[in-house]
Amino acid sequence: MYHTFIRSILLCIATLSVPLAMAEGTVARALFASEVLDREPIDELGDVIKVEYGEIQRVYFFTDLRDMEGDQVTHVWKLDGVIEAEIPFDIGGDRWRVWSSKRLMPGFDGKWSVDIVKDGEVLESRSFDYVDEW
Repeated sequence: MYHTFIRSILLCIATLSVPLAMAEGTVARALFASEVLDREPIDELGDVIKVEYGEIQRVYFFTDLRDMEGDQVTHVWKLDGVIEAEIPFDIGGDRWRVWSSKRLMPGFDGKWSVDIVKDGEVLESRSFDYVDEW
């Protein structure tokens, strides 16, 4: 009888903790793309992007956020660990898609990363190497 009572309490605690975890929100998708059209990335770039001479390359960072309505999320772009840009977004719905971009030119080679930050905490991070093979 005692063990059944304890199991019931643990089950209640587990059931109640699920909505609390959901309330914090999640990052459903986070990826680099060459373009975003109609609020969706048209492709997914790999872990290595090669410098293209004679033109400026634009790389987009796309995120699909869930259950964060009313919060603010920031894309923090870094080159070799040094912050290059911080782009804040106000989240206006339960599912909110946002993207930011960076114009890359020769000389900007190195390890690029973007942190998804909410309330000072990094939710997720993605990176790519911008490689100059000249």
